[in-house]
Amino acid sequence: MSARAATGAAPDRLLAREASGLRHLRWAREVLATLEAHVEHNPALADADREALRAEARALAAAVQALSGAVKPYRDFLERTRVRYRGRVRVAEHLVLTSGAEGAARAHLEAALSELAAMEATQRRPLKEALSAEIDRLREVMAHLDARVAERLSAAFVESLYPPLTAGASRVADDGDPDDDATASPR
Repeated sequence: MSARAATGAAPDRLLAREASGLRHLRWAREVLATLEAHVEHNPALADADREALRAEARALAAAVQALSGAVKPYRDFLERTRVRYRGRVRVAEHLVLTSGAEGAARAHLEAALSELAAMEATQRRPLKEALSAEIDRLREVMAHLDARVAERLSAAFVESLYPPLTAGASRVADDGDPDDDATASPR
């Protein structure tokens, strides 16, 4: 069940499933922060509603933590291990271009490409599968949260939890923050 199906939520509030784990993490942390802000600062909430939202925040925080636990090793892998293999391929391509595709340079390129493919299969795939599973779990937790909160409070309340997204719903819109690589205006 999707969050959209659970609440009738507008599609522009739901991050695209294809978005990266890091972008899902940011999106979920934005929702969690808003949920916690409602608990702390919304005087219109009854005590029972406030307690129910605290429980929802705890469940979402656990899912966010689990996703964070999958994002970090995947990002570390991409930024440390994978770049070394890609660097080797670029050097080998350069050698082929500058040597006129001599046998030794071509063999070096084939070896680098083979090592890259092996690394993708043995190291990247399991990390990416674990990350994908955590993204799916997070989205499921959020769908259930949306359904329960909409039933208890309203669909409009659920909508208030979600940050604006960029066109294509690929990331959280962050006007004016040059330090955020996701900086972009909402649609």
